Amino acid sequence: MPEVLAVIGNLTEQWQHRIKESRPDLTMVFYSEPHDLENHLDPRITILAAGGGRVTRAICEKLPHLRWLQTFSAGVDGVVQDLAPQVTITSMKGLNQVAVAQHAMAFLLGLTRLAPNPPSTPRSHLVPLRTLEGMRHLIVGYGHIGRQIGEYSLHFGMTVEGISRRARPDQNVATWSELDRRIGQADVITLACPLTAETSGLIDRNRLQRIKPGAFLINIARGEVVDQDALVESLTAGHLGGAGLDVTTPEPLPSGHPLLQFPNVLVTPHVAGNLPDYMDRAAAWLIDNLERDRDGRPLLNVVNRSDGY
Repeated sequence: MPEVLAVIGNLTEQWQHRIKESRPDLTMVFYSEPHDLENHLDPRITILAAGGGRVTRAICEKLPHLRWLQTFSAGVDGVVQDLAPQVTITSMKGLNQVAVAQHAMAFLLGLTRLAPNPPSTPRSHLVPLRTLEGMRHLIVGYGHIGRQIGEYSLHFGMTVEGISRRARPDQNVATWSELDRRIGQADVITLACPLTAETSGLIDRNRLQRIKPGAFLINIARGEVVDQDALVESLTAGHLGGAGLDVTTPEPLPSGHPLLQFPNVLVTPHVAGNLPDYMDRAAAWLIDNLERDRDGRPLLNVVNRSDGY
């Protein structure tokens, strides 16, 4: 049976042509939206390339021959549990790490240099601004993005600590067992971890209370990593100095949501990883992996099913 590649995404005709040229041995179909695939599903599909959140359980159940899923996103939460264990999953982890890391730093600079003084504030009533120099920055999830945030933070004169599954003492990175101790010592906590069973609800009411008064929380991971109701309580009580959130539950937040009312909270609609040429980069990545698959070479960014990323 010939192999069939299905691609869901807004790719230009030029990129579609280049993908076809890379694997003339494959039958290929291109869809702009997931519903196009659902309405014209080919059960022979063996390889599927799609953006984050576009592969549903309903689609997976109708693809009995699927052997490989290439996501166009770094995160694979909501996908791993929907696929049979024999299906290989590859992500594009690292593709947009610079953009996401810069977004995290933009939040932090906004909270310390921009948000404290609305434009109508009389000069005599200005709140003193803070600098990042000397701040202790705890980065929870020290992968591609976390390390990039760490590099930027060092340039601003911050002290950087990381939390990861595996300790790296030479980089001041500790394991999860150190989270509760270190979270209370940090001036900034940035969440850059994947959403897994281990990290869902990671920053709960108890850990929010452990954070030192006046510290900042930045979340560019997933909304579900934080207990959002407890976060609102902490901000209302004035415990946290502020928060920068690119991810929330739900997305986007409804008009009038409490998180949108705080002057010391910056919210963006899950756009930290956006790049003007993202799909061009993603298409080039896909071609690289397709050629690796053809040649029997290791694929890039194979997801560890037990770890969830």
